[in-house]
Amino acid sequence: MARKWFVFLCYLYTFLTWGWMVRVKKLAGKQRQKFWYGVLACLTTLLCIFVSPVVAGDTGSQGLTASVVASSQEQAAKNLYLTGRFAEAVKLLQQAYQRSGDQVEKTVILSNLALNLHQLGRIDEATGAIEEAIAILQKIPKSSQHLPVWAQVWDVKGNLELAKGKAEAALSSWETAASLYQQLKDSNRAILAQINQAQALQALGLYRREISLLQNLTTDLQKQPDSLAKAASFRNLGEALVLAGDLQQAQKHLQESLKIAQKLRSPETIATIYLSLGNLAYIPGSSTKQKKTALAYYEKAAISSTTATSKIPAQLNLLRLLIELEQWSAAQALYPEIQSQIANLPLGRSAIYAQVNLAQRLLEIRQKFPAPNPETIGKILTVARQQAQQLQDVRSESFVLGNLGHLYELSQQWSIAQDLTKQALNLSQSIQAPDIAYRWYWQLGRILCQGKPQCNQEGDITEAIAAYTQAFNTLQNIRSDLIATNRNVQFSFRETVEPVYRRLVDLLLQSSVPSQENLIQARNVIEALQVAKLQNYLQQACEDTKLALDKVIDSQDQTSAVIYAIILNDRLEVILKRPNQKLSHYATLPEQKIGEVVSRLYENLQEEGSYEQVQQDGLKVYNWLIQPIEKELKASTIKNLIFVLDGPLRKIPMASLYDGQQYLVEKYSVSLALGLQVREPKPLHRETMKILAASLTEPPKNQEISGFSRLANVSVEVKEIKKTGLAVNWIADQEFTTKNFNKKLNTSNFEVVHLATHGLFGENRENTFVVTADGKLKIDDFDQLFSNQKQNRKQKIDLLVLSACQTATGNDQEVMGIAGTIVQAGASSAIASLWDLDDEASVPFIKAFYQHLGQPNISRAEALRLAQQSLLKNPKYDHPRYWAPYVLVGSWL
Repeated sequence: MARKWFVFLCYLYTFLTWGWMVRVKKLAGKQRQKFWYGVLACLTTLLCIFVSPVVAGDTGSQGLTASVVASSQEQAAKNLYLTGRFAEAVKLLQQAYQRSGDQVEKTVILSNLALNLHQLGRIDEATGAIEEAIAILQKIPKSSQHLPVWAQVWDVKGNLELAKGKAEAALSSWETAASLYQQLKDSNRAILAQINQAQALQALGLYRREISLLQNLTTDLQKQPDSLAKAASFRNLGEALVLAGDLQQAQKHLQESLKIAQKLRSPETIATIYLSLGNLAYIPGSSTKQKKTALAYYEKAAISSTTATSKIPAQLNLLRLLIELEQWSAAQALYPEIQSQIANLPLGRSAIYAQVNLAQRLLEIRQKFPAPNPETIGKILTVARQQAQQLQDVRSESFVLGNLGHLYELSQQWSIAQDLTKQALNLSQSIQAPDIAYRWYWQLGRILCQGKPQCNQEGDITEAIAAYTQAFNTLQNIRSDLIATNRNVQFSFRETVEPVYRRLVDLLLQSSVPSQENLIQARNVIEALQVAKLQNYLQQACEDTKLALDKVIDSQDQTSAVIYAIILNDRLEVILKRPNQKLSHYATLPEQKIGEVVSRLYENLQEEGSYEQVQQDGLKVYNWLIQPIEKELKASTIKNLIFVLDGPLRKIPMASLYDGQQYLVEKYSVSLALGLQVREPKPLHRETMKILAASLTEPPKNQEISGFSRLANVSVEVKEIKKTGLAVNWIADQEFTTKNFNKKLNTSNFEVVHLATHGLFGENRENTFVVTADGKLKIDDFDQLFSNQKQNRKQKIDLLVLSACQTATGNDQEVMGIAGTIVQAGASSAIASLWDLDDEASVPFIKAFYQHLGQPNISRAEALRLAQQSLLKNPKYDHPRYWAPYVLVGSWL
């Protein structure tokens, strides 16, 4: 499986290492220093093509490699590689191999051959070459003189293993390579090999190890004297931290790199760093202010550049942002300049991608203006295709053909568009490139429906479903690559991944009476989307022992039903699962936009006295979701509803829906789930239940924690829990530090952890935290904090109660923070609030909840319902503002 991590580093690393054994050994002192300065000046020029997030939308599959050159023929092969002419380099290296009689030289040639074959997508041949190199080296007596060759071979081997999805093996290979480079006292290559290790750790989901490794590299770099090599390493480290999700540290390292480059007065290096800073600032869908910051960096990169190879990518990024900002006159003035300069690029993959990139931008301009005409765009892509064929670059040709197909798709020439897309798809499959294949499956599905919401013919919709299913399956196989990398820099999840899932569900449910097969597939797809979103939020895998919801309600809890709500462009689809029954389905066409109704309801739910407004919009949502299945729920004697919600519906507490006479909480207990699986649910028992409670009255006064008020009643709240007769261990106020909490947490097996303190569930994990006496306890820290407890205890935490935390702004993405907190804490379920709680009202609510929790025949969902009802029946707290915000996520029993 092709990995798309650190594209820009491949060429840097190759240039640094190709020829280093032979050439550098011949140089000494100042000559050697001049050599490296020359190398770095050239490599920064080369790199500019590849660091942009908009390089034709194709990231390739390159990794970090080392190479050695020992002849003029191999030197020519190196030059071909650096310009992206891989097929020609392969021919020269094969000829050099046949002529070589030296075994060590053969291993070098084979490793370089593997490098080029990898770029062409010929992974099996590349693997065979590197295995042959290893076999030759193993027959040669060990010598310190051969360490550089061994280092190179392990480096290339790691790259190939990661490309095949063998991240553990890749990690081991790069660890060996880094160790060998360290023995050789080659700190630059050792650092790059360790950055590769971070790549493998990310693929394995070992994010803490990844961040720790990158932080250690920072320390090592600081000790080195300023040089262009150091500047390049800081830039590479900054890019690695971007992909690891640590944007603050990434900015710091890129600025450090810029400072060194400016000190050494290297214009091309400065241009490359400005490009990286622009990429960091550019976030698809970000604010105008952020885009203008990126724009300024790209302008500086273009001004600093002295060659077309570094200027064009900066200008292409600049053009994209000008289009997004609708600065049309500037965009129309810039694209002819780019078009004229592309001819100056050396023949190679980077030139092809630049042309495709320009064609994509021109298509965007054509949506507003008549010029440039389609013929001009077609000519650009035709030249790019000819170059790809000349280079025998199958990956590039696939990418060009796919974009040509898109051009004809936009002009509604469906037959030609379909033919070109199928050609692009066949080429991507021939080199096992799923990262681009899924795009052509997606495009083919669109073309089959001729761009219309409804496919016109039965055969078309069947073929379209098949194409979208292939796109979905391909995405599932490479999702760990896509989700693990930072969504805001490498790709936009909502633009690049989510539409595939949603359109497939749309097609599966277009029939008025979808088949059970289609309903099951649609439900599986939307569940996969929910899991992908959570992984995208956490930037890590969410693996755990789970049971299917169907199995739980069919055998373990036959009083529960699951409601799946799916928001599509033109309708709301709902799938119902009842115990031991086939799936039911219905669709509604809301008269008002779902987002508008939900946002208004969310605001009114928090406004005391807005009974009428809440009930009006609550009735609308009730009629969308519940009214069509009321009879079925009664027929199955359902008592608990489990909602798997989509989009803006996630920010509305379902308990607050209104049927015209009653709130939903008065008829059913309610819980939320993210998908088709749930951690093995089991009831709580009061006799054995142990609770760890922590409360904080006064938030710490520092810059990190601001805007939080005093919580006068949290101590009263915990005292009320103790009065219910449950076993409670309590950490209060200044004793509630992260260290003390961790210590107490691991002294016993607690079934319930209750945190009575301020906190936020933000739209990203960096802004999701709870407040302790010594600062913020971030969601990332939950994993480490609860890790010993998860490893040492026989059972995981059953319930995590976050009684004073809330979502930050009501963004539906922020609800992911609740689910993410459950995952990080290793809990079966959590209770949290969707808005800022009333400190006084929380006391009687918590009292009632713990009075019922663990009682015979009372589930945690029912205990929540009874506690909410106790407030609803109290005239002082009967408005939903007080009782509705509490939601239960996860196991409900």
